[in-house]
Amino acid sequence: MPQRERRASALLMLCIASTFAAMPAAAAERPPAPLTLASNLMVEQEVTVTTRVSGVIDSIEADRGQLVHKGQPLATLDQREFQLDLKAAEETLSVSLADLKRYEELRRLNLTSEAEYEQKRSRHELALVDLERAKLVIDKSVVRAPFDGVVADRYARVGEKFLVEESKPLFKIMALEPLLARAYLPASGLQSVKVGDEVAVEAPDFPEARSSGQVTFLSPVIDPGSGTVQVIVRVKRDSKKVLRPGMAVRLTFHAAAARH
Repeated sequence: MPQRERRASALLMLCIASTFAAMPAAAAERPPAPLTLASNLMVEQEVTVTTRVSGVIDSIEADRGQLVHKGQPLATLDQREFQLDLKAAEETLSVSLADLKRYEELRRLNLTSEAEYEQKRSRHELALVDLERAKLVIDKSVVRAPFDGVVADRYARVGEKFLVEESKPLFKIMALEPLLARAYLPASGLQSVKVGDEVAVEAPDFPEARSSGQVTFLSPVIDPGSGTVQVIVRVKRDSKKVLRPGMAVRLTFHAAAARH
């Protein structure tokens, strides 16, 4: 082979070797794609409200879709019988108090025994308890919102009887804050996702609904069946308040890509 051809062949081999040597470096410089997971928004507080005393619904003060505050009346049971019990308890207390005062005077004059006086005092204390119980029943006859939220559903109807032992729901109350999203990371995500990481949140069906969130919980346990790790993200309300419980969203963990 002539010397000129040998030089050309050697130069070609050198170029090929340089190209292959550069390929891994170029691949290493390419940034990894952010980790994106599907989820659904949820809230931590969602309860069905039942009655704490048996009775008939007399009035309804809240309906579906209405915003309510903690302690706000939702419905009221018929209180007529409860009011009679309260009046009876007040009268019993009045009589027991007069009786106790009379025996206190007799005791001061040594005209009654200590046992009789203690009996009257105990009777008066029981009358006080009965009065407080009657007041408590009236307070319980008003069904109230357990926390700030929205009436997701109403089952109660005026005239319907509810019994404590049946535990029939009257309302479903759902908190609007905080919004949460639960997702399941592949086990390899444990090295890249940390509590406190910022997360981008978007709803595929509502492109204008974009927000952000923060990782608040990362399970210390890997599910052996799926090989995934549970993560919970606290999501900020979007400016247009489109995001709501039950909505499908995508969670993008940008910090996971940055740490690689």
